[in-house]
Amino acid sequence: MATITAAKITEAGLTSSLSTCTASGDDFINTGIEFIRIQNTHASATYSIKIEAQTTTYKNAQYGILNRNHIYKTVAAATNSAYFGPFKPGSFNNGNEKVKIYYKTGSGTTDTTWNALSTTLAGAHLLKIEVLYLDN
Repeated sequence: MATITAAKITEAGLTSSLSTCTASGDDFINTGIEFIRIQNTHASATYSIKIEAQTTTYKNAQYGILNRNHIYKTVAAATNSAYFGPFKPGSFNNGNEKVKIYYKTGSGTTDTTWNALSTTLAGAHLLKIEVLYLDN
C-alpha cells in the first residue's frame, strides 16, 4: 500500500499530477478537507474502487444509530475522472489517520459484487490517482 501526499490547490493553480494506483491499494492522511481524483486511462478495461469506511455503525446523540457504508464506484474504460470526498475523519480514518482505497478489475459497486471480483490490479494497468485539498 502506497501513501499518497495531498497537493494543495491555490489561487495560482495546480498542475495535475496523477500517479499509478498501487495494486495492493493506496492511502492518504485525511484531515477532512481532502478529496481524490481517480482516472481510468485504459482503452477497454473497467476498474472498481472501494474507499473503506472504518466505522460503519455509530451512535449519534441527536439521531441515534447511524450507518456509514464503504464507498464503491466503477470507472469504465477511457472515462473522465471520478471524484470522491471530502471524507469525515470519524468514519473513514483508520488508527493512523489515513483513508484506505482499494482497486479491482471489473464492476463491483456493493459489498457482494466487490467481494465476488477475483481480479485485483496487476501489471500495466492504467488506473491513476491524485489527492487534492483546498486550504481556507
